[in-house]
Amino acid sequence: MYEAIKKLGQNFLTDKTIAERMVDSLSLHQNDTVIEIGSGLGIVTEVLAEHMEGYNVKVYAVEIDGRFAARLESMFVEREKLVVVEADILQWLPKFSEEGSVKVLGSLPFYITSPIIHSIVKMNNLPEKVVLLVQKEVGEKIAGSAPDTTYMSAFVQTFFDVFYSETVPRQKFKPEPNVDGAVLTMTRKRKLPLNLILKYEGFLHRGFSSPRKMLNKPFKKEELEMAGINPTIRPQNLSADQWFAFFRILHNIQDYNDE
Repeated sequence: MYEAIKKLGQNFLTDKTIAERMVDSLSLHQNDTVIEIGSGLGIVTEVLAEHMEGYNVKVYAVEIDGRFAARLESMFVEREKLVVVEADILQWLPKFSEEGSVKVLGSLPFYITSPIIHSIVKMNNLPEKVVLLVQKEVGEKIAGSAPDTTYMSAFVQTFFDVFYSETVPRQKFKPEPNVDGAVLTMTRKRKLPLNLILKYEGFLHRGFSSPRKMLNKPFKKEELEMAGINPTIRPQNLSADQWFAFFRILHNIQDYNDE
């Protein structure tokens, strides 16, 4: 068996029952397209392959490590609709242009969880469902709500309804990391054009620039009054929906709900 490369953050899930639950959470339907991020040893890919039967599902198994990509190719050579892609997901995802129902599944390298999630949100075809295995602490932040809202929870929950599905003990990975993992199940809520996503990112960074300070520090009195927001409230006390409503009012933007 190949050794994990530390700089790639390779900690492979070893428990097939967890992989089964992750795939079940995708709620696969006829003609879905699934993007698997970081296929690694193929434990989740194998479960996906089993569930493809009868659904006419297409799977892109994206793996940056050529050793594992080659192994996956040989494992699933007879699966015509399971395509192994040797690529950096951060480079590959923005180029993905297929239409139809897209779903994303993956065990993310803990050190680049945020860039990957931002890339998912910015996809031209925002996935209907996203199931991710992330570091537990990060998962708790993404799934958090007021009075513990963070930049990440406000950002992600603007576009997805987020459910903290389960904690994954560190012993379920090889090599064993120093932290536990968490599975998040995210269901599409709202799509925005890329230019507004970028503007919204900047808006949230402004709002959370001093998380322990009141909102009258990053925002002008007139801006807070326009949105009907108490100037003495702190960033973590606004929900994701309140942050997006604030953004819409300041920039005179219509709401965008999932179709």
